[in-house]
Amino acid sequence: MPVATTPATSDALRDLLVTCRGRIQVSQERVAIEVGVSGRHYGDLERGRVRRPNPVLLTRVAEVLQMSHDEQARMHSLLDVLPTG
Repeated sequence: MPVATTPATSDALRDLLVTCRGRIQVSQERVAIEVGVSGRHYGDLERGRVRRPNPVLLTRVAEVLQMSHDEQARMHSLLDVLPTG
């Protein structure tokens, strides 16, 4: 399903991803490498600029960022994307 994020959604997503990334003390580039996307693509995701995030990508981001179940649910709800699996 195409997703159009609002500024509030983008801010909330950015806050969530930055918080999780900061907790494990890694750079955007390191997350991108671990997820298997370009640094630019991950940065765009973190800034809410990815309009149609792939649910598999989001699942991989959650794994790399060691997100809790609640954090994963929050990320998916912000993007209005149901988790896969």
